[in-house]
Amino acid sequence: MARGGWVLGLSLVLLGLVLLLQALGVAAGRWLVALFWVAAGAGFMGAYVRERYWWAAIPGLGLLGLGVAVLLEGWAWAGSLFLLGLGAGFGAAYLADRTQWWALIPGGILLSLAGVALVEGVFPGTEAGWLLFLGMAATFGLLFVRGQSWALWPALGVLVPLGFTYELLRFLLAYAFPLALIGVGGYLLWRSLRGP
Repeated sequence: MARGGWVLGLSLVLLGLVLLLQALGVAAGRWLVALFWVAAGAGFMGAYVRERYWWAAIPGLGLLGLGVAVLLEGWAWAGSLFLLGLGAGFGAAYLADRTQWWALIPGGILLSLAGVALVEGVFPGTEAGWLLFLGMAATFGLLFVRGQSWALWPALGVLVPLGFTYELLRFLLAYAFPLALIGVGGYLLWRSLRGP
C-alpha cells in the first residue's frame, strides 16, 4: 500500500496543481501542462499496475490521453486521444476486475466517440456519426454475450438510429413516411365524413 499510496498521492498533487494554475489564470506552457497530465496519468497507472486498483485505470489512461492530446494540439486527430484514453481506461478497469461489467458501457461509448472524432478529424467533411451507433450496438452486444441478457434490447435499439444514417432511410423518413401519414389520415377523414 505504501508504494501505491505515494504514487497516487503524487498524481493527485500534480492534478491539483494543474487545476489550481488554470483557475488562477497562470499561463503555463503547453509542454508543461502536457507533462503534468502525463505524470498524473502515469501515477494513476502505477497504482493500477502495482496495487491492482481497478478504478485507477480510468483517470490514468484518461489523463495520459489528455497529456498526449495537449502535446499534439493542432493535429487533426489529437482531439480523439482523450476520448480514446478514457474509453481504454474503462476497458482496463473491466479487465482488472470482471465484476465491474458496467465499465464496458462508458468504455464502449467513449471508444465509439473517439472513432467518430478520429474519422472526422482525419477526413474533414466526412460524417461518421454512424460509428457511434455501431459502437454502442457492439458494446451492448458484448455485454449480452458476456451473460447480461437485458443488453440485447439496447443493442437492437441502437441499430434503429444506425439505419437513419443511410440515405434511403432518410428519404423514406423525410418524404414517404409523411405522405403515408397524410394518406392514412385522409382515408380516415373520408370514411368518417362519408358516414356509416
